[in-house]
Amino acid sequence: MPSLTLLGTAQDGGVPQAGCPCQRCINVLNGKTHELYPVAMGIIDDDGNYHLIEASRTLARQLHLWAKSTSHLGDAKPTISAISSLTLTHLHLGHVDGIGQFGREVIGASPNSIRLLAGQAVLDELHKRPSQMEPFKDQTIRHASRVELGKGVTLEFCRVPHREEECGETYGIIIECTSSSTSNGMPLTASLTSVSKVTRLLFLPDHDSYAETLDFHDCETIREFLNKFSIDVALLDGTFFTIGEVAVRREDAKGIPHPPIDESLGLLGERTNDDPEIIFIHFNHTNPVIDNMEKRLEIERMGWNVGVQGMTWEI
Repeated sequence: MPSLTLLGTAQDGGVPQAGCPCQRCINVLNGKTHELYPVAMGIIDDDGNYHLIEASRTLARQLHLWAKSTSHLGDAKPTISAISSLTLTHLHLGHVDGIGQFGREVIGASPNSIRLLAGQAVLDELHKRPSQMEPFKDQTIRHASRVELGKGVTLEFCRVPHREEECGETYGIIIECTSSSTSNGMPLTASLTSVSKVTRLLFLPDHDSYAETLDFHDCETIREFLNKFSIDVALLDGTFFTIGEVAVRREDAKGIPHPPIDESLGLLGERTNDDPEIIFIHFNHTNPVIDNMEKRLEIERMGWNVGVQGMTWEI
């Protein structure tokens, strides 16, 4: 049966972030709290092939987390190794800085053995580093295009506005799964994981604002946007809880736009019975939802959720 696993919940810099002396980062460095990896998704298709969305520098630990989080499906192994495809949402650091690890210096994947799905602007930029691209066979994605990733898994691409002068183009990815298998209903035992049924999951870790994204898709509300694509579960950009948490630290805060969680909650209101599940991801190290239970409860009381590394959905 297909399964989807959330392999990271942090913004590109991860937690801890390099050179940061804040207590949240120091706690991780001192072993008091767990590291958060940059956002990524792992997909296992109905034939048991492995597909990755995003390539971060924490790839080794994410592949181990992926194996651990799906061991209940009956294929226990210490880590995932052979990757059939890699899909990239955009060019920003944490989404592509692990791509070289598939080459001869680390994994040593054979030439042209891994499908690489990305926008043309992303592919053009990556091919400026030809030695890193040997393992990959390009497949260009476009807005509204659909690609069969493997048995029982199709990807649909949803263009969103996000600092195009830097990224070229950015996509949300709708993962659509069907299965001819019957779930054995086994519960997960690890506290880092959870199981639910899903057929269409939206992975949208980055965009500039809901005003721009909704306008791009001719929608007036977040609900209309999610309903337009028939989404069951949405993993949405939750980089900051409020823009103030970064504005007091960075003079260039206006140059790193993301819709803060408090704004998203204001637009959404409380969850109703007809709403899809919404889970916030892509946390900057400044975001209090990382370790502040009151902030998490604020989200949960409205019926929404906070992403946890290792969360797994099976079809």
